Amino acid sequence: MIDQIFEMIADRHLDFGIDKSYFDWLKQRFISIGYYALVNMDEVVPTITSFDESIDWYPIEYLPKMVMDHNEITGKALEALRINFDHKLIGFNLLPEKFTMKELQSLYEAVYDKPFRANNFQKKMLDLNVLERLEKKFTGAANKAPYLYQFKS
Repeated sequence: MIDQIFEMIADRHLDFGIDKSYFDWLKQRFISIGYYALVNMDEVVPTITSFDESIDWYPIEYLPKMVMDHNEITGKALEALRINFDHKLIGFNLLPEKFTMKELQSLYEAVYDKPFRANNFQKKMLDLNVLERLEKKFTGAANKAPYLYQFKS
């Protein structure tokens, strides 16, 4: 089947003087390497290059169909991110220097795409022994002000 597709492509270009052997590289195996990076999407704007039709930020559940196995590679990257999130404490550069437990919880909920119970989440985070509770409380709330936290040095 794939050979027939390549033959059709090659045949259409013979009129332009391109030899069929030009398309032989398309029949070869490819290796795709994926990298992921955690960036603040409010600070980074994707830009279209000459070969991109569209580029944008997408929620993971609404990713468009990508070529070859790139959707699968994206899924593996998300899986790796979730595995490393607690153990290597990656992603915390997305928080301000001082943050509330709710802000930390929102970050986790975005990465894991599920809600966490506030009391269980707070206990889990404090048990990791990586947070330092500050004396100064957050003053932006109308009700009881939550404590601010920062990561231990």
